Amino acid sequence: MLDILRLARSVVELITNLGQPFSSLLAQPLVTVSLLLALYAGWHVRDEGSVEAGLQVAFVDTRAYRAAHLRELESAILQAELRQVGESDRLINQLLTAVLQHAPTAARARLAVVHDGVTGVTGTDLLRFDITHAAAASGHAVGDLVQDQPLSEWSEFLPVLLSDQCLSRTSSEIRNMAMRVRLDAMGAGVFLACPVVDIQGRMLGAIFITWDIDDHPPSGEAVESLSTFTLQVGAQAATALDLRARLSPMLGTETAR
Repeated sequence: MLDILRLARSVVELITNLGQPFSSLLAQPLVTVSLLLALYAGWHVRDEGSVEAGLQVAFVDTRAYRAAHLRELESAILQAELRQVGESDRLINQLLTAVLQHAPTAARARLAVVHDGVTGVTGTDLLRFDITHAAAASGHAVGDLVQDQPLSEWSEFLPVLLSDQCLSRTSSEIRNMAMRVRLDAMGAGVFLACPVVDIQGRMLGAIFITWDIDDHPPSGEAVESLSTFTLQVGAQAATALDLRARLSPMLGTETAR
């Protein structure tokens, strides 16, 4: 009985409401919808930074539009990364040129960057190095920019580099045949190696300065001064390498320690 009375009351209320003017029934919902639309549009206008872009995203945006916008954003990020990588390359080349200016009798200066290589049979990553940048004095060639060479080639002097010190060797003193052959191919009789160490104390690689057999490398205080200068240059090169690693992991380097 109570259910029947409730149903009858609802029917009476419906009939009574239908008798009201149609405009008065829609007024409140229309105002509510208008306020919601205004808030929705205002939110997007604020996010996009302009009325046109905000209204586009709020009311015209489609899946295709969002995909196109994402592609444009990715392209812009890529272009920014490429510009930064180009700037870091330019900086490193300038640093190597500065090293040669500080060592006027040297034939070339080369930057080697250490990175993770292949995995050996023991499951341990075998560290390798790439010659990524080089500068040569007038009348000299920079030599081959070799890639993925085993870091074991440096085993004779790597402990010295890891102690943040430079060292000088003649090509005839090098027992590793691969490195010795590479030095002989460039006509290098003497080289000075200095570590590239970042602000966190990680060794990212090394700068190699070479003198041809007929050149006269510095000695005594002159080689000490050149070593100090090259260590400072290596720290600046490490900053550029760290930037490249943050921008694009594929261009990044792993540390040797």
